[in-house]
Amino acid sequence: MLEIEKFEKIQKRFTALWDGEIIDRCCISAFAFDEETNAEFYTPSDESMDRKYFLTDPEMIWKRHMKKFANTYFAGDAFPLINLNMGPSGHAAFVRGVEVDYTDTMWYHPIMEDELDPEKIVLDPNSYLYRQTFDAAKYLCEEADGEYLVSMPDISGNIDVLGSLRTATSTLLDMISDEETVIECLRRIQAIWEKSTSEIYNYLKDYNFGGSSIGWLNTWAPGFHNQMQADMSVMFSNEYYETFIREELEKQSAFVDYALYHFDGVEQIRHLDTLLSLDRLRMIQWTSVVGQPSPLNYIPVLRRIQEAGCGLLLQLKPEEVKPMLENLSSKGLFITVNTKDKDEANEMIKLAERLTRE
Repeated sequence: MLEIEKFEKIQKRFTALWDGEIIDRCCISAFAFDEETNAEFYTPSDESMDRKYFLTDPEMIWKRHMKKFANTYFAGDAFPLINLNMGPSGHAAFVRGVEVDYTDTMWYHPIMEDELDPEKIVLDPNSYLYRQTFDAAKYLCEEADGEYLVSMPDISGNIDVLGSLRTATSTLLDMISDEETVIECLRRIQAIWEKSTSEIYNYLKDYNFGGSSIGWLNTWAPGFHNQMQADMSVMFSNEYYETFIREELEKQSAFVDYALYHFDGVEQIRHLDTLLSLDRLRMIQWTSVVGQPSPLNYIPVLRRIQEAGCGLLLQLKPEEVKPMLENLSSKGLFITVNTKDKDEANEMIKLAERLTRE
C-alpha cells in the first residue's frame, strides 16, 4: 500500500510545509473511497458486535483499516495511515477510576461530580485504555511491514479532559468560583499528557520514518508532532482562555517539535490573538463545524494566520479547493479533501499544481 518512492517525495513536501516553503506545489491530500466501506469503518455492520471490541481491539483496528485502505484511492500527499484513536481527549481514560461507556458512541463517566479534587487526578498505567493504546501501537507497528504508518493517539485538550472528569457545566462554574483549584487540576492532567504522549511517540517514531502523524488529519512531520485543542473554549471568553488555557498551550507547544492547534469552530476566532502569540505553534487546523459557513467566508482570518507565519491546514470540499488556492498563499498551506472518485481526486492535485503561488 505505502509506495516508498512516492512517500519519500511526500516527506520532502511535508518538511517544506513545516518550514513555510514550497518544493513544487502546496501539500494536498485527496482521497476517493467507497461510502459503504467508509461507513463500516466507523460503525459495525453487525449490530450484535461489541462496540468496545470494535473500537479498541488491536486486531479489529487493523482489520478495519486494511478494508478501508483496500477501497481508498490516495492522491497527492495522501498515504495509508492507521488512526490510533480510541476516543477524543483519550487521556481522560488514563486517570484512575474513570470508566468508559461504549453503548452508543463513547462517554467517560465523571469521577468528580460532587467535588473538584485535584488529588483524584492520578495516572493509572493499568487502566484499560492506557494499556490498549500501547498494546495496539505495538501490534499495529509489528504488523505494518512497511505498508502503512501509525498515528499518534488522540490525547489532547486538558480542559476537555477536566470537563469529562467533572462534567462540562461544573467545570465552567468552577472556572468562575475556584480558579486556583481548576489550574491545579489542569497541571495534573498536563503531567499525564506529557508522560503518555512522550512514551507513545518514542515507540512509534521508528516505525514512522523518524516522525509522527495525526491520524484524522493525515499529517506527517519529521519529529515529535501532536495536536493541541481546547474545544470547551467556544463557551468562554478570551480572558478565561488566557487564564486557563495559555499555560497548557505554551507547555505543550514547547514539549513537541511540531505543534498543531485544532481550531474547533468560528467561536474560537476570539482566541486567535492568543494562539498567534505562541512562539512554538507551527500550524492551525481550521474547522467549520456542522452548521457553520464554509471557510471561504473567512478568507481575511485565514490570511491573518498565514501573515503571522503560522501554517494552515484546511479540510475542504472539492468545490472549495480552487477558490481557496486562488486566495491564499501556498506557503505553509496543507489541504485535505474527500472526493467522489479517482478522477476527481486527481483533478484536485492538478488544481494545486496549477494554482500554487507564493
